[in-house]
Amino acid sequence: MGMSAPSCSGSRACHAISATVIDVVQALIRDRAIDGRVEVADLERMLSLVRRGTMSMDAAFLAQEERCRKDHSRPKGNVGARSNPFQRLMVRPFEHLLFGNPPPFPRPLLANYFTFIEQALEPERDAWEKVCRAVIQALLVVHGNNLTWDHFYSDQRALKTLGTALTRIARLLSTHDGARHWQEIMGRPLVDHPSATLEQVALVRQALLETQRGLNVA
Repeated sequence: MGMSAPSCSGSRACHAISATVIDVVQALIRDRAIDGRVEVADLERMLSLVRRGTMSMDAAFLAQEERCRKDHSRPKGNVGARSNPFQRLMVRPFEHLLFGNPPPFPRPLLANYFTFIEQALEPERDAWEKVCRAVIQALLVVHGNNLTWDHFYSDQRALKTLGTALTRIARLLSTHDGARHWQEIMGRPLVDHPSATLEQVALVRQALLETQRGLNVA
């Protein structure tokens, strides 16, 4: 009977440990069963044996403990050197829309959003990108490999950049030409995905404007 210990980071690692115990009990039951039956007294003795531990269980638990130790000793950060912090910052207000089955705003639609951002925020966009990269470098000094995107999103310099950029977008969307430009770009056809619906575009716009108002109040 083979038993494998999954990575501690697996979503069902603890369930797998329970399965290890069940596997041992099942093996004992099959070994002691007569005509497919097991006496209650025999079953109680098996459970008593399992409670004391078996060599196979000890080996499985030790292996899992080692995997958990290695997993928890790894750097917790997820900020890659090649990532684009400014783009991620501009997605943050509606990041929750990217999740679900199906998500309210599928990730392939981000391509059109980034096109709008690139055009709408010129010429300041390059400067804001440099600010965001500088923030990442400064945070790396403090957090090292444990730097996460949450550290970046909560940094006051990043929040200031986001607020300024969103204010620029809000002003643009308040104009007839700006709103039309937004709708045209966000609704453009995509090669490998259906175009965004009016409802999907409206969800993103609402999230951007609500975040902008919240940052201004703060």
